[in-house]
Amino acid sequence: MHGLRAPRGIMTALITPNCKEEKAMRDTISQLVDFQVKSGIRGFYTLGTYGEGLLLSINQRKRILSLIVERVPSNLLIINNVSAISLSDALELTRHSLDLGVYNVASLPPMYYKAGISEIRSFYMALGKHDCNLLVYNNPAKTHVDITPSMILQLKNDIPNLAGLKDSSGSVERLIDIVTKLSNKLFVGIASDSLILNAMLYGADAHICGVCNAIPELAVELVKSVENGDLRKALLMQSLISRFRDLAKELQVEGFVLTKTTLNIRGIDVGEPYPPIRGLSEKELEIVKNALKNIYREAGLTHLLGDVLA
Repeated sequence: MHGLRAPRGIMTALITPNCKEEKAMRDTISQLVDFQVKSGIRGFYTLGTYGEGLLLSINQRKRILSLIVERVPSNLLIINNVSAISLSDALELTRHSLDLGVYNVASLPPMYYKAGISEIRSFYMALGKHDCNLLVYNNPAKTHVDITPSMILQLKNDIPNLAGLKDSSGSVERLIDIVTKLSNKLFVGIASDSLILNAMLYGADAHICGVCNAIPELAVELVKSVENGDLRKALLMQSLISRFRDLAKELQVEGFVLTKTTLNIRGIDVGEPYPPIRGLSEKELEIVKNALKNIYREAGLTHLLGDVLA
């Protein structure tokens, strides 16, 4: 099994459209993927937190991944999230991913029921028995389990095809520790959207970005600015991305709710969040529209919004 590497830029943590009909779902996924690719995104993380994977049935997740794989160009990296409370479900999703030719799979550790290092090890060893590139998905705010870099190295000793880490801890200190200890051995993806600049400066392989579904141009501009040595512009882009991200806190919704709403505003009809998560009210929608206009104006990218927000 080949290792990951590649990206060194932005991967989009792809949202999942909510369409009842197969054709509408296929068309919307195609439109969304094309929008990301045109904007300069270098890969996709599918059916994770922003993709509402854990709100969907196993059959829904299989169907959606199939449609995504149909559209994503073969030269772009796909990492598929197979997280599930049930190990048998995670294994089924892993096998399906491999059947589609998606060999990079990520999973949260065992959750809900308290698990120690031995349970965590046996869980990942079971997934690692398949011919895949296995990534640990660390999201302690959601799982209440924190996988440290030292634990990753322990797991690597037992799981030869453990290939990387997606870390959503949101900690700069942890980011530095991860890059220092793991980047010469494993693929490092950082996934807190307030840390895109840090991830690029400190040497992560990719930033796996949720809000980039809706505002990919800002994140790609940030990466280009870092590559060109224009840190002032990179800092501005990070500030604007963080301001957009913080709108979700202001509106008291998950980040993917804000992101779906913004995509709808921008003309890609991805529908509402999956139940039981609520969408935004008309009043909240106006707040998002005004914020989007202001952010793109300050970024000097208003022309990318076209007539949608005129």
